Amino acid sequence: EVQFRPYRTDDFITRLYYETPRLTVLNQTWVLKARVNDSERNPNLSCKRTLSFQLILKSKINSPMECSFLLLEGPYDDVKIHPVIYHFVFSNESNETDYMALPIVDSVECNKLLAAKNINLRLFIFQIQK
Repeated sequence: EVQFRPYRTDDFITRLYYETPRLTVLNQTWVLKARVNDSERNPNLSCKRTLSFQLILKSKINSPMECSFLLLEGPYDDVKIHPVIYHFVFSNESNETDYMALPIVDSVECNKLLAAKNINLRLFIFQIQK
């Protein structure tokens, strides 16, 4: 289980983003980052809100590591998420995924997540053996 905590950038116009503490899965260290409406300039002026996330490998690895991963709702959340399995090959040169949309059902569900102090989700990572 992962917990996204809210942070703000140091820019002149601050932007809200979320980040998890470091976590260990498959003997590697990982971090998840999330942003609102793909960091658009004024997400508060939009009635349609989305969250996108990025998985980052913090450990150094000897050979490329192919993984599948997905995020699901946390144990005490009632937010509706459609499970989507993502694939990525991690290496020392490419250690972070692109930002991918969190498959939340609609803006209302996204607003429920943003209204909470922290966002609790479950992360599943599977290593694909060759």
